[in-house]
Amino acid sequence: MPASFKTCLFVLSGIVAAVVATHAQGQSVAPAEKIVVSYPSKSITNFPILETARQKGFFQREGLHVSLVYIRGGLDIQTLLTNDADFAMGSTTAVTAFVAGAPLRIVLSYNAHVDQGLYAQAKYRRIADLKGHPIGSLNPGGLVDTMVRRILIKNGVQPERDVNLLAMGGTPERFAALRAGAIAATMLSSPFNFLADKEGFSKLATTRDYVDVPGTAVVVNAEKVKKQPNTVKRFIRASLRSMNYIRDNRADTTQLLAREFSMDQETAALAYKQLLDLLSPDGRNRVSGYQLLVDFARTAQKIDRPINAAQLIDETLLDEVMNEGGISK
Repeated sequence: MPASFKTCLFVLSGIVAAVVATHAQGQSVAPAEKIVVSYPSKSITNFPILETARQKGFFQREGLHVSLVYIRGGLDIQTLLTNDADFAMGSTTAVTAFVAGAPLRIVLSYNAHVDQGLYAQAKYRRIADLKGHPIGSLNPGGLVDTMVRRILIKNGVQPERDVNLLAMGGTPERFAALRAGAIAATMLSSPFNFLADKEGFSKLATTRDYVDVPGTAVVVNAEKVKKQPNTVKRFIRASLRSMNYIRDNRADTTQLLAREFSMDQETAALAYKQLLDLLSPDGRNRVSGYQLLVDFARTAQKIDRPINAAQLIDETLLDEVMNEGGISK
């Protein structure tokens, strides 16, 4: 082979190698898409799913750099409308805003049910005993507020007249207020309900004995579904992988619950069992349950015209993700 040809071949090989290396380098340094996810309370209904997706790399695998931000209920939905957040964890608050005309869509269910309890100071043994006393709630129209009002009314206690409903923070803040004796009662979700049981507080009611509605869901601005469907699909895919991981990895998830919520192993095991009970089996939303929430919101907002809850739910992108497969990998 002539020397000149060898030289030419060597140079050409070097150029090809350089191009391939440059291309590979460009792919490796491609920046992940930054998104903001808000949550109104650190509870087992949402935080373990988000944190597992972050710690196990499910978000990163989808090219998402996720910032988890605590934003008080009500304000979290507002950040979707102002585009300060990309995704929000919610249900009733989203329904309340939707009924009022906000362009929101629920694209994925995290929890098929709500399982909260109304806990009170040990001296209160009946719901009627709460008359004249302060009860810790969250944002008006939100899940906690809606549930506590339903329970009170069903037991002959009028929220606006007979008790003092206080808009407070998330479950950790309300449980701290209950411990301190600042309030007579409040709604508690896991794991704080288990701690309340251990510490001798009175459990006066359980939400599922009164109404069965969906729990935490992924809420977005309707425009995001139209303009950024791939981003929404990637978030859905990462969430579903996280939920599957939680189901399949009891020990690891129990350790996460113990660490993130400062629980002992016994309480963490109970919390894990309840988390499995609440997890949506396939991410789909129960329209009938949302219709109840929509009707509650209509009544509260004095809206007579019927509103179909199906208009709030958009599972088009969830269907696409499920059809594409690979969720269990």
